[in-house]
Amino acid sequence: MMLIDDSIVRLRVTGQGEEIAAVVVVDRQTTNLARSYIRGARETSMPVQFRDRRRALKPTLRQLRILHLMTYGMTDEKIASELKITSRTVRSAVADLYTMFEVQSRFELGIAYRRWMDGH
Repeated sequence: MMLIDDSIVRLRVTGQGEEIAAVVVVDRQTTNLARSYIRGARETSMPVQFRDRRRALKPTLRQLRILHLMTYGMTDEKIASELKITSRTVRSAVADLYTMFEVQSRFELGIAYRRWMDGH
């Protein structure tokens, strides 16, 4: 909803998450209601800072290798053996990747990695 001025309101009409049309309303009663609604929302809301998930992620070469091996379902121990590092190093790298990709599980990390790869 967008209050254009005191006499015009623009309403979005969506279908499956995409805007498919807009309706312009000039009815005085509707514009007054829209103005009251927007004013009330402003008075009772608080600012929110959105994270930009499009920011550039820069995993290290080791982290990329670990992510790649994780996609095959390898355990930390198997990844460590494959890369000739300790499993503790793998766990530390995975924890860093959780933070980097802003996830909390291996499953979420896999999805985030796939999306990141599709964007590159």
